[in-house]
Amino acid sequence: MAVIDVACALSDLDCTRDAPPPYAGAWILACRAGLPLGSVQIPLRGTRVAANDLERELHKRFGGVWARERQDDAPALASASVVVCTNFARPVLLHRCLESLAALDYPDYEVIVVDNRPAGSPAEDLARTMVVREPRPGASAARNRGLAVARGEIVAFTDDDVEVDPGWLRALGERLGRQPDVAAVTGLAVPRELETPAQIWFEESRRLSDRSFLPLAFFLGGRFWVVHRSIEDGSERLVSLYAMGERGGSWNIAFRATALRGMGGFDEALGIGTPACGGEDLALIVELLTSGHCVGYEPSAVVYHTHRATLAELQRQMHGYGVGFTAMLTAITLRNPWHLVGMAMVVPAWVRSLVNPASAQHAARTPTYPRALVRTELRGMLAGPFAYMRSRRMQRRWPDERAEPIDHVVRHQRRAQPARDQRQAPLVRRGAVGLPLVLSVAAAAIEGVQLLSWCLRRATRARWERRARN
Repeated sequence: MAVIDVACALSDLDCTRDAPPPYAGAWILACRAGLPLGSVQIPLRGTRVAANDLERELHKRFGGVWARERQDDAPALASASVVVCTNFARPVLLHRCLESLAALDYPDYEVIVVDNRPAGSPAEDLARTMVVREPRPGASAARNRGLAVARGEIVAFTDDDVEVDPGWLRALGERLGRQPDVAAVTGLAVPRELETPAQIWFEESRRLSDRSFLPLAFFLGGRFWVVHRSIEDGSERLVSLYAMGERGGSWNIAFRATALRGMGGFDEALGIGTPACGGEDLALIVELLTSGHCVGYEPSAVVYHTHRATLAELQRQMHGYGVGFTAMLTAITLRNPWHLVGMAMVVPAWVRSLVNPASAQHAARTPTYPRALVRTELRGMLAGPFAYMRSRRMQRRWPDERAEPIDHVVRHQRRAQPARDQRQAPLVRRGAVGLPLVLSVAAAAIEGVQLLSWCLRRATRARWERRARN
């Protein structure tokens, strides 16, 4: 993996690997003065790519955006707090993360490390950071703890297996300063290394995010649809509300502190460290959008993620992604049963994309991609709703006290709902979920007939193709 700035004179790219086998290709992130232009994979025929060949390949791939530059209207930067939650299980990765945060190009920021180990664990003293404890398990409880002590007007989150670019926080802060209507901004995540088959397979899975190198804005375009608007040319397209996880997550996101506190923080029954395994970031983004907020995506806010190195670790991660996704769907549905209708509209199409080898979801996967990873993720999805309910039961057993008093953050399940949800609350209390359920069943039936028809057409076509070959 290499980062190349095309604004500078290019030199030969040395791709020598310390141990066999040699690299088969080079994954390159092309930038101009720190602004990402795109990524490309170049097959290798040795251990070195000549500068002329490299420039020709990059020009061929990025010729249309070669001269793209940053916006000149840099706004005033608000104070910021960066929160990293950890259980200190990966000390080397955590050290790299904190070293990268210490090198940020930002005038006024603090770094908060939330120790999410059980009570009684030895204290940790980290240089240039504030360390606070949150003994209740789960990334959401830890993030809410960090939010409680954060002094910045912007609160950014990243993970302990991530290294941030020196301009990461500035890019997030400038985007929030440039667009006052944006409540949260996500950014670009790229691999730190691609050294093992498991790391390459994770990249092929596209589970980190669906990378875009154009700044985007997202806002609600219907009850279950989100408008993706390009900041550069104003073009728009509609996508499902439930696909917002493709545009980033808790490893690279910043909120206006007032907006995040107004939403009550993260759902503490979701997230890594709970039976739900994840989904807390997407659930919060969905709630922000449905409450009328705008969310942004800023590709110049770059982080480098260390993928899991072994297949066993990757399988556990993919299972957790599956559990977290459907746990998140369960959580938002319990708060608003109308989400059943929206899910009924998109789930059959999503199932088609899983079984269709020509779908975009399979486009990046090579023949060596383990099918077991798909099965593992699907098993996790089946377990997600039960895991969320178990997480809620476990959460109730925890005391409602924290290590230090918190006066400006309330727990997620006790937060004040937006006005629209308050109007819906009496219907929900009276158990009036029948209409959403009937509509969702009807929509699912229509989609089911379409899916069955598609499967029959595909089977018929395959049968005729076999006859033609014989």
